[in-house]
Amino acid sequence: MIGIIAKHEGISLLRLPITWIIAALLSWVFAFLFLQQVEVYLERQAELALLDHPPGLTAWLTTRFIAPASIITLLLGPLFSMRSFSDEYRLDTLALWQSSPVGTTALVLGKFLGVTAVLCATLSVTLVMFIGLSFLGTVDWLQVTAALSGLYLLAAACTATGLFFSSLTRHAMVAVLASLATLALVWLIGTASFTAIPIPGFQAASLASHIGGFHQGYVATNDVLYFVLYIALFLALTIIRLDALRHVNR
Repeated sequence: MIGIIAKHEGISLLRLPITWIIAALLSWVFAFLFLQQVEVYLERQAELALLDHPPGLTAWLTTRFIAPASIITLLLGPLFSMRSFSDEYRLDTLALWQSSPVGTTALVLGKFLGVTAVLCATLSVTLVMFIGLSFLGTVDWLQVTAALSGLYLLAAACTATGLFFSSLTRHAMVAVLASLATLALVWLIGTASFTAIPIPGFQAASLASHIGGFHQGYVATNDVLYFVLYIALFLALTIIRLDALRHVNR
């Protein structure tokens, strides 16, 4: 049942013109950033060669290309998930789901997987660029895999956040703004721009502090666990919210 709901949600997203417009714009932006960083690397190659451990082209791109892509993902997650439950409220179709044999958990997980799949497919244009680069030079695929794994985990976290706020309101733009505010707060918390004195507890809760390792090519267990717990938290909050509505409507 979860797979059927995920397929339905994914197809619904793909039928929206805005999804393809975002994908086209994203491809252009990513292509520009990618080529720009390749050009910068080639221009600074002689300078970088003087370093004790000069970064290769792959390491340069994962830190200077994938990292900006992570910032863009913070915006895309809420945009892709904003209609998931807001449209159900607006069209009065949530009651149909609630009266069906489908459980709340299956409904939330299905919508989450459907939106996340479309978002990750859209972000996979970055992988296509590395594949193209491999025809011209050597690519460290382990480092690319680590960086893209972090990007996909971040996409899933942003989708879970957007789903929760979509379940709170029938107005999609309100859900987007609330999601962006939350993601910005969780991204900046514990950083020097947020607090004058770094607080370890705040840094451990920051999205930014857990995504950096992926960009540098290594996958730490605590970083993966952080994203899993973050996603689970917002999915659980969404389930609790919908369960509360189910009892109210009885």
